Amino acid sequence: MRKMTWAVLLGAAILVNGCGTSYPLDLTEEEWEAMSPEERAEARKKQAALDKAEEERRAAEAKAREAEARERAEELAKARREADYGQRVQCVLRDAEAHFAGRWRAIEPITLDLATGMELAVDLAEPAEGGLRYSDEGYASFDGQTVQICDRPADERRDTDRCARLLGTFKDYRRGLRETVKGRDFLRGQLRCDLVPQTQLGPNVIINQNR
Repeated sequence: MRKMTWAVLLGAAILVNGCGTSYPLDLTEEEWEAMSPEERAEARKKQAALDKAEEERRAAEAKAREAEARERAEELAKARREADYGQRVQCVLRDAEAHFAGRWRAIEPITLDLATGMELAVDLAEPAEGGLRYSDEGYASFDGQTVQICDRPADERRDTDRCARLLGTFKDYRRGLRETVKGRDFLRGQLRCDLVPQTQLGPNVIINQNR
């Protein structure tokens, strides 16, 4: 999902939210003023219970997200560790631009470490130099010959022209392959990819130089 951060707008939103007086259980001021002290105490008690339940729910969700992130990180590490020579590349996208708000905007360099069968979410973001900063997310993969960064994950992708692709043979990637890549109205830049050396792969890797 495309995002835009703006410190000034955020500060204004905080000020607006802090101006009004809120009452327990979303009661109106008229309803609150009409209540007895005992009723107000009971309303505060119920609101405190609701707040505690909401806090516990958010904590449980955060814990589940952290567990999911750890599991995903372990899966990626395993895929990289078990990749054969020729099935894992490391890449850098430089001098890159992403298409934000109707025009091309420079973004920070991107590094990738991809094994075949892996789809990796990558952040596309303008340099953090001002209050207004656009960002987006891409999805990178490698199938042994093609490195691509697309605007949608594979199961949601409709338009493959919006993928920035680098195509090469085993020997191309072994020597190091660099080309200008472009996905229509999405991403463009200089992409350089190399095969990961044998010393960074698993202990049982067998290299076939004739592939």
